[in-house]
Amino acid sequence: MSTEQNKEIVRRFHEEVPNKGNLAFADEVVAADFVWHGFPVRGVEMLKQHIASFRTAFPDLKVTIERQVAEGDIVAMRYTVSGTLAGDWWGIAPTG
Repeated sequence: MSTEQNKEIVRRFHEEVPNKGNLAFADEVVAADFVWHGFPVRGVEMLKQHIASFRTAFPDLKVTIERQVAEGDIVAMRYTVSGTLAGDWWGIAPTG
């Protein structure tokens, strides 16, 4: 795949999965041995559970990609995440 195709997959993942809650899309584009560094997330099923918990706590969750760069099969991005804490999240009560 080209770097532009890789960037498009990353963009589409963030639009479909965290933004729209289409967790099934993760099955199409995330490797079974996925690792999310910085979070205790391993594998696509655990990723979907993690994102579902974010969307439960932040029902208006929005990931906005500010910039993407790609080289070979690596895509990096700078992004902003916003949302309203409307449900319990990691022991933190809703704050609105």
